[in-house]
Amino acid sequence: MVEETIKTIKETESEAERILKEADEKCAAILEDARNEADSLRKQSEADAKNNVQAALDMEKQTGEKSIQDALAGVESEILVLKEKARAKESEVISAVIAELV
Repeated sequence: MVEETIKTIKETESEAERILKEADEKCAAILEDARNEADSLRKQSEADAKNNVQAALDMEKQTGEKSIQDALAGVESEILVLKEKARAKESEVISAVIAELV
């Protein structure tokens, strides 16, 4: 009877140790999975943030280029107006220079 009780206790202890070992292994596996998932989420978040920043930079660049093009078109338009005014006064200037020379 005592031997049987000791045997049962040893078997129970062995079973408890096996269960604890399995629990430790499962815990380690769960922690490793959690670390991997957290790392994956962090990398994805970083990539998303970089993509968002790049998209914003591209949009601002396009806006800046459009502003430059609009400004250049305005300047070219003003140059044409000034050239037309100069051509209109060209004959007056030539007449005035000839009058001074004569």
